[in-house]
Amino acid sequence: MAYRRVLVPLDGSELAERAIPYAKTIARIKGSELILFTVSIAAVEQLDRPMKAYLELNAQELQSQGIKASTAIAYGNVADEIISFADKNNIDLIIISTHGYSGIKRWVLGSVARKVLYGTCVQVLLIKSKAPKASQVELKKLLLPLDGSPFSEAPIPFIEELTKGTEAEIVLTVVCEPPLVPSYGDRPINPTWEKHRDKLWTETQQQASEYLKKVKTRLEKQGIKVKSQAIPGDLGKVAESIMQVAQKEKVNLIAMTTQGRTGISRWVYGSVATRIVEESLQPVMLIRPSVPK
Repeated sequence: MAYRRVLVPLDGSELAERAIPYAKTIARIKGSELILFTVSIAAVEQLDRPMKAYLELNAQELQSQGIKASTAIAYGNVADEIISFADKNNIDLIIISTHGYSGIKRWVLGSVARKVLYGTCVQVLLIKSKAPKASQVELKKLLLPLDGSPFSEAPIPFIEELTKGTEAEIVLTVVCEPPLVPSYGDRPINPTWEKHRDKLWTETQQQASEYLKKVKTRLEKQGIKVKSQAIPGDLGKVAESIMQVAQKEKVNLIAMTTQGRTGISRWVYGSVATRIVEESLQPVMLIRPSVPK
């Protein structure tokens, strides 16, 4: 994964353009070519001309800043054409805004982003259009939530490549959920369950810390700056815990897989990722992992 070609779908709206600063940052770090892309409903020159001019203007602006940029246009269903173009043109990353309605072409960005995310094997960086607008962005700190499973570790090679040769720091986080205590009504079945729960809780946190230490050591051997933490979380509120860490650490990006099930924790990874995509203000890079053997 060298991030050679990055696809940036645009529709002429300011909301969609919020993907551009992130694309510029990655292009400068990795020397990527940015492909500004749009989809038109019908191949009618009079309708296409304004959008082609818009794409060319943006491409020229990027080129004036020393960034390789080109344009492309397709016709048909928006999400399908984005997926098809990415598959046929060796795209390494798609950067797209997540919410709002279009400008010239009237795309429903949230719907398009969702269909692209679940329809492509290319990694997708979702830029939150509800976040404050930024003309320049930095990738100094990236959050990687883990649960001990191979699925949750799928973003590691991509993050290694993205941060190679930079001063970026990766924050590894495991959310430890408390053990369940059997009860009857408002009273425990057996008072010794509380002691057993405390023992399980201690063991869970210790396992998480040992697991994080192994991942941290592996990344540090690649020359990457790493911070790790195992944090307590409430049952059913893993996504909230991850978003709180993202806010506290002031991360520039959250990297996650789109599916997968538990290792140390018991949460379903896909539902957590979905919640974070919907509610987090930070950009979210989502990677569809291959099924572990």
